[in-house]
Amino acid sequence: MMILKKRVYLILMSVLMVFSFAVSSVSAAKVNVTVQVDGKTVKFPDEKPYFENNRVLIPIRFVSEALGAKVDYKKETTGSRVERVVYVELNGKMIRMPVNSDIVLVGDTIVKLDVPARLQGSRVFVPLRFVSEALGATVNWNQSNKLVSISTGKEVTDPDPVPSDDNMYSTDFKWKAGYTELAKELFIDNMKVENGKLTFTLPQGAQGYAGNTKFVPGKTYSFDIGKGKGYIMLTKIYSGRDEKEGYMISLDSSGNEDLEALFSNVNDAIVVNTGDGSAAPLTEVQKLAQKLE
Repeated sequence: MMILKKRVYLILMSVLMVFSFAVSSVSAAKVNVTVQVDGKTVKFPDEKPYFENNRVLIPIRFVSEALGAKVDYKKETTGSRVERVVYVELNGKMIRMPVNSDIVLVGDTIVKLDVPARLQGSRVFVPLRFVSEALGATVNWNQSNKLVSISTGKEVTDPDPVPSDDNMYSTDFKWKAGYTELAKELFIDNMKVENGKLTFTLPQGAQGYAGNTKFVPGKTYSFDIGKGKGYIMLTKIYSGRDEKEGYMISLDSSGNEDLEALFSNVNDAIVVNTGDGSAAPLTEVQKLAQKLE
């Protein structure tokens, strides 16, 4: 068991470093990249991987959590300087990663990245690096399928299929069994769209943000829907459970090429279940939520 935990920790360290992929020379271009950990596809519900200087950068949170790590994001003030810092903890080991810095602290060891951690939208992106089998893990890149495969050495008996198309979202909207408390509070007699505005009251026990604005439970919020309006994130953490319930509410489907491909003709907010990437217009989700009662 301790060997396996150490192996997973070494893989996580690799995720914070540069993985020199043999990719086309596209700089900072958004792409559709599939990432699998031990054969299971990692979902990126909002911001997607992209190329920068012939490297692939991915959101650190989702890969870290797939490896069993805890991720925290803080703003730290030193004098007049405000620094955004991501903390990743796994098996008692702590990684401190300042945004827009190429210096990462892994325990007491300083690691220098070739490409600094980046803040894109609401996510912190980091580069991947090849991890040799001597460290107990492998990271492979399949150029034709745009597939990153991370292996902890665990036997994979039922791998997820590599998507046959490049759309990261599915229109088959689903609820995850046992994770519908937030859905009932949000989508039944709460969230609505009227006169081009989305309005809702954040339920008690829920968390949410839009840009740099953190929502307060019990407070009502209103957002314009339309081009350039972005998205909001809403989550609920269940005590004693590893998973959480979460939704991205897109206020502008044209801001994401995959959502635009599916909902370009829909004049409504688009709801994405961050648990599986399924998406649907708000009005459809509200009808589905009625069946949860």
